Amino acid sequence: MRTGELIGSGLDADVYAIDESWVLRRTRDRRSQHREAAVMAHLHAHGYPVPEIRPSDNAEDLVMRRAAGPTLLEAAFAGDLDTDRVGAILAELLVRLHAVPVQDEKDEKHREDREEGKDGQTGNGDQPGGPATAILHLDLHPMNVILTADGPVVIDWTNTRQDQPNLDWAMSALILAQVALNGSDLSPAADDLLTALLAHRPPAVVLDAAVMARAHAQRADNPHDVHDHLDEAVALVIARAG
Repeated sequence: MRTGELIGSGLDADVYAIDESWVLRRTRDRRSQHREAAVMAHLHAHGYPVPEIRPSDNAEDLVMRRAAGPTLLEAAFAGDLDTDRVGAILAELLVRLHAVPVQDEKDEKHREDREEGKDGQTGNGDQPGGPATAILHLDLHPMNVILTADGPVVIDWTNTRQDQPNLDWAMSALILAQVALNGSDLSPAADDLLTALLAHRPPAVVLDAAVMARAHAQRADNPHDVHDHLDEAVALVIARAG
């Protein structure tokens, strides 16, 4: 598919404008994005705030409706949202996501991906003998939420899979903790956001050593994720969550 202007780039993918309403996301290794498209279509059908998906010429291109607006992080830095509100929005998005019914396991493509163990994941959410319980994003942080005129929209579903909800919370907290520890200009804000996110988590969400170890392992094993300060970040999340 022909692409237009480059309007955004991530760690492993670029986003191009098609027209004023639609954009195309293409990974640099040109891998299939069928799984992400299927999850996003499922979530959109259940009212979760993700960009609408439309068919593309091939599985390597993900065509979605353009989400116009600043990211949550940009809105916070502009003074439009305070830290506590950003943490509350992230927490609400996680809670809403985990309430969406999981996809039909009989879906042929989804079943093939799980059986083949694509992305290094097992079909039961890495829990031996245990069923998956929710759809997870596994990279839900303030740069992956666009604040549109209609409300927040969640983007970048590259890491999505079905698993235990606590793991999603662990990953979001771990990402914020890594930034809080990396000494960048974003570190103070990330530290405050970590505290705010944990303050808004439901009582049932437990971020203990076991779930944080799983989050650590997944982040370390993903070549597209940032690996700096992982051990210290795990310790920070456990201390704050306790």
